[in-house]
Formats: sequence, C-alpha cells, structure tokens
Amino acid sequence: MFHATLDSTKTWKQIVDALATLLTEAHFRVTESGISLRQLDSSKAAMVDLALPSGIFQEYSCKGEHDICLGIDELAKVSKRMTGDEHLEFNLDESENRFEIRMVGQANRVFKLQRLTPPDDQTKKPGIQFDVKAELLADTFKQAIKDIGVVSSHVKITAEPEQLSFAGEGDTGEANVALTTKGDAPALFQLEVSGKSMSMYALNYLTEIAKAISSDSIMLQFTSNKPMMLEFAIAEAGSISFVLAPRVERR
Repeated sequence: MFHATLDSTKTWKQIVDALATLLTEAHFRVTESGISLRQLDSSKAAMVDLALPSGIFQEYSCKGEHDICLGIDELAKVSKRMTGDEHLEFNLDESENRFEIRMVGQANRVFKLQRLTPPDDQTKKPGIQFDVKAELLADTFKQAIKDIGVVSSHVKITAEPEQLSFAGEGDTGEANVALTTKGDAPALFQLEVSGKSMSMYALNYLTEIAKAISSDSIMLQFTSNKPMMLEFAIAEAGSISFVLAPRVERR
C-alpha cells in the first residue's frame, strides 16, 4: 500500500524533467522513509540518484517496500497536463499493477500508468572519494557549459586552491571560464581542493544535465580523470545528483 500527496505540481515536473535527461524508464524504490531512485543511463556513462524523503510530501503512507517502474515518456506526458493551481495524489493500485496520479483542482483528473517490470539488479552507489568540492551558482554553471559549447564538444574542468575553471577547444577556437571565491558577490561560494585536479567530460551530457537543474546553487565534486558528481536540492529536503564518467584523452 502506498499513498502520498504533494501540493506543488512544479516540484513534480522538476523531478520528472531531471530523470528524463538520462533515462527511458524510472525505477522508483518506495519505502516508509520516502522515495528513492538510483540508475545508470543506457550507455552506463552516467548515473542519476534521487532522494525524496517522506517529509517533502503533505501526506505520506507506505506499508512495506515497493518497486515501481514507469516509462519516462508516459510520466512526462502526464506531468505536462498538470497546472499550477492543482495538488497531486499518488496511489499504488497493486490489484491492477498500476500507478495512479490524481490531479485535484477545478476538476478531478486521474491517470493510471501501467507498471513495468523492474530490473533484477539495483544500481549501487559508487564509492568515490573526491579531491574537489565546489558550491556555485547554478546559473553560472549553466552559462559556463553554454560558453564552452560554442567551440567544443567536451569541457575540461580544473581546480586549484583559489580557482575553478572550465575550458574547451575545437577547430574554431577555444574558450575559458574562471571562477574564484573572491570579490563582493562571487558566483563560487565554496571551494575545497586537495591539490590541483583536472578532468574532462562530455558536453552533450552536461548540457542536458544543466537543463534539469532547478535550484539556485549546485555542488560539484570531482577528482582528476575520475567521475564527477553534480548535486542540487529539490523540494528543500530532497536531492538529485548526477554522476558522469570522465572522457579520457588518448595519446
């Protein structure tokens, strides 16, 4: 049995949009403490990790544990039908093997989505130790990704004790964006570095991930030539993180 309500359709749309950047199916794990999801994309180059504690919902009731696997396209189509003045109700219909999304407003609208078969194996959280931890404005990160995308298909991120930089180069030229924690209103709030670190990542992934960021700030963590993690808050107590494998230069 599972039942929950959410006052903000905007929050639910942000969640679905974030999952849609990498996934074609969403494998939710629903327990008494909340809803979680941890999945690799089809290429296994990136992972999304979602945590929605029960406290972000206005009502939340769950008996036992449930695996709820749904198609992302169907979830996205339903979320587009939501309006800002509605509140949402979620129910699990185990007898019909369907997940119910009810939109309550001027009308009472109900969508029942067919549950898919979840995978046998659960994606494990990678045990990564990061040498760089940086908190910065989300808009600044989005602009940096767009800037590098003008000339390159990949971005090289470099961290030194007082500077975080994004760089790229291609046949048409090169671009560089440098951030520091200094100044009256820095876009880089926090930077912790264990020695100089540098790594390269595919811009097509980061472009899609950047579109999904719905918070004012993000936490970026990485290590030289290792995966990076981008994390941001959602619905205050919830969080979404993306882990992206590095692009290794061949010599």
